Amino acid sequence: MQLDKTAIVISQRSAVEMVDLSLFVMRRYWQPITFFAFLGILPFAIADFVLGWPLAQYDSLLIASQDISTASVYHFRYLCVITALILIQSPFALSAVTYFIGHAVFIERPSARQVFSAVWKRIGSMVFVVGILRMSLLSFVPACLLFWNPVFRPEIEIPLYLLGLCGMVYFVRGFRPFAGEILLLERCPILKSKNRPEQLAYGQRSRWLHSSLYNELLGVHLGVTIVQVLTALSISMSLVFLIGVLTGIWRWGLWMDLFLYPLTIWIVSTWGAVIRFLLYMNSRIRTEGWEIELRLKAEAQRLEEMAR
Repeated sequence: MQLDKTAIVISQRSAVEMVDLSLFVMRRYWQPITFFAFLGILPFAIADFVLGWPLAQYDSLLIASQDISTASVYHFRYLCVITALILIQSPFALSAVTYFIGHAVFIERPSARQVFSAVWKRIGSMVFVVGILRMSLLSFVPACLLFWNPVFRPEIEIPLYLLGLCGMVYFVRGFRPFAGEILLLERCPILKSKNRPEQLAYGQRSRWLHSSLYNELLGVHLGVTIVQVLTALSISMSLVFLIGVLTGIWRWGLWMDLFLYPLTIWIVSTWGAVIRFLLYMNSRIRTEGWEIELRLKAEAQRLEEMAR
């Protein structure tokens, strides 16, 4: 790996430039990104499909309900649940994409075996931090509860699931978004090793990287959310139009609910993983002078090779 020769110029950028650059990265590496995203997303997509099936039976739920008078309420609730599940699960499901992009920047394309091997070595830390503390895997708990009892209970679901769970996850990611990058790319352990006292633990590294950028990170997070929402709506409406042209059915049907809409949110989430990595690079450049560090490390590598 030549640290001073990168596929992306290491320099500080604005939020708009990072969004624009993310599209370039998606276009250049679309094949490996699609491959790693598909393998990571598949088990989550299958689980969400199974758990979301009872929530998509709008007419049956309407008949069983005593308080709801229209099926559109259950339809909107299903879309909210599926959207929340995918967005909460995506950092864990897209771990391989994060690792690949982190190495592809340095013009090093790791093989699928190398990527999954590296992610597997960090799976314990990822499960604890991203899966449990950040709810990517714990999101299946409320999904299972809704699966067993799909009747809408707004007095529980709105304050506990929507405002509590989703709100907490959203703002934690807004203030400290780089958990996956720290664990996978910097390989910071959960606890500091006695044999390597110079290595920072995950908590120390996270505080060091995020502490001076809280306001900026949250602002970018809110802005990127707006862009992603508009993109998801645009793709979804385009799919509805395409289905109407091909079939003559000009309405949002069950195919959209069960397959095409979740696919849209997963695509937008994959794009979000690329944006997050570019934001991670930008944050390191701003707080640590990362471009200078890379050049010094590259020169050190050359001097070491010459000394051999």
